[in-house]
Amino acid sequence: MRVVFLEADDVRIRFEAACTRLGEGEARRAFSMALNKEGRKSFTAMRRALSLQSSIPRGAVNAAMRFKGATRATLSTTTAGTGRHLPLSFFGAKQFSYGVRAKIWGRAQTFRSAFVVNRYGNGAFKRKGKARFPIEQLWGPAVPVEMLRDEAYAAWTDQHPRVLRECERLIALVLTGAGFRGAQRNRSAA
Repeated sequence: MRVVFLEADDVRIRFEAACTRLGEGEARRAFSMALNKEGRKSFTAMRRALSLQSSIPRGAVNAAMRFKGATRATLSTTTAGTGRHLPLSFFGAKQFSYGVRAKIWGRAQTFRSAFVVNRYGNGAFKRKGKARFPIEQLWGPAVPVEMLRDEAYAAWTDQHPRVLRECERLIALVLTGAGFRGAQRNRSAA
C-alpha cells in the first residue's frame, strides 16, 4: 500500500498572483523555498505523531516514509509512506496463559486465545477453528494507513497556511531589496 500527499491548490492560486508582481523566476524560487521549509517541518511532525499515535517504532516509521522536495519546475512537495501491516512482534507481543498482549495505539491490548510462535519471528497467531490447523497471523497497524488518521494527518494539513505565510515573507524580502540571501541570514539569526 502506498499513500502520497501533495500540497493544496488554494496556496498555488495566491502564488500565481504574486508572480505577476515579482516576476515568475523569483516568485517560483520563493515558493519552492517556502514549500520545502514548511514541508520538511510537517514531515518531521508527521513522523513524530505517527510514532506516538500508533506505537510503531520510530525506526520503522522513518524507514517507511520519504519526502521529496519542491523544485522551481515542479512546485510541489511529496510525502510518501509505504509498507504493509506490521506483525505484533514489532509491538512487544508477549505470551500469557490467556493469550497475547502487545502495546498498540498507545495502550496495551489483549488478544485472547492467541499464541506466539518463536519459529516464525515471534509472530502472534490465532487458530481459525477448533482444530489445530489452520492458523492465521495477527497484524498491527501500517504506516500508510496511519498517515491518514488523527494527529499524523493533522500535522500534514497544518502546513498549508504556514507555506503561504513563509512565501509572503520571502516575497516581501525580495521586493524590499534584501533578496534571498537576506532571508537566509534572517532565518539563521532568529
